[in-house]
Order: sequence, then structure tokens, then C-alpha cells
Amino acid sequence: MPEDTKNKILESAFHLFSKNNYHAVSMTQIAKGAEISKGTLYWYFDSKEELFRETAVNGLDYFYELFEEIAEKEISSYKKIRNLIECVLKTLIEHLDMLEVFRNNVELISSDFKDAIEAKHKKNIKIVTRIVEQGIAEGLIRSENPNNMASLILSVLFTPQTKEILDDDEVVENKVNFIYDFIMNGISRKEQSDE
Repeated sequence: MPEDTKNKILESAFHLFSKNNYHAVSMTQIAKGAEISKGTLYWYFDSKEELFRETAVNGLDYFYELFEEIAEKEISSYKKIRNLIECVLKTLIEHLDMLEVFRNNVELISSDFKDAIEAKHKKNIKIVTRIVEQGIAEGLIRSENPNNMASLILSVLFTPQTKEILDDDEVVENKVNFIYDFIMNGISRKEQSDE
């Protein structure tokens, strides 16, 4: 039961932070959205800032688990990269507000919090690096710095403009195909012709 209450609080906070600037959201609104008393809210979280940070960290942890699951599959690197793109886009479409949480509340990212987020982001890069290294070993991806390629793949998926790409009515599969082709044509192993 306590975990359910905490999850309800996080969901309410996530929803409110994604729709409004941090300063426009009150603990009373968060408690109301979670259908709990304000006292119960403070029993779980000491401050709105702590709640915001946990909301942000939970999103990064979600993607870490998703990426790890994909990396462990017994499939080719091409299929893993496609799965990664598809899962990220579907998650972002389903939770489009996730991007707005950071965009609307960027002033809250203190240097300590930024360091914590960066550490989690580096863990995600390491997972994608393993997939790129698999592709290099398979001879499917050119032999360049796999960490740099992994960073670029995640940069394409998590750019601030991702929301604009996902907002239109185009079929998700078409978006997956476009981004997959964009990424793979850039990192695929192809012989260079002299022009």
C-alpha cells in the first residue's frame, strides 16, 4: 500500500510538472491529484524540489531498464537499435509530457542534480555502446568510436525537438523507419567512394 501511495504521488507530480512550470505547482495540487492529504504527501517527500528530482530520476531509470532489456536480447545489433528507437518513440508518444517536465523546469537543474542526471545518462550511453560494439563485431557498423556513436544515437532520440517530431499525426512506424534509416545510414559500414 505505501508503494501505491508513493506512485500516485509521483504520477500526480509528473502530470503537473509537465503541464506547468515548477513554481506554478503547489504541494496541495500534487496531494489533490494523488487523492491524499497534504500531510501524507509530506510524509513521503520533504519538499517539492525532492519530489521533482525523484520524478526526473524515475524517467531516466525507466529508460535504463528498457535499454538493458533490449541489449540482452539474442538478436542482431541492427534489430536492437531498431527496437531501441521503437521503444523510445512509443514511450515518448505515450508520455509526451515527459519531455516537457525538463523543458518547463530547467531552472531547477542545479549542478548537483545535473551531475546525478549526467551519471544516469552515462549509464544509458554504456548500454547503447555495447549494442554498437556488437554491430562493429558483426561487421554491420563501421569501426569508429562506439561511445561517440552511442551518444549520437541517444542525442537523436532525446533532442528538445523530439516533441515536435512526435506531435504530428504521422503513423509511429513511419517515424521509427525515418529515424532508424537516419541513424543507420550514418553509422552503417559502407565503403567510401572517391568523389
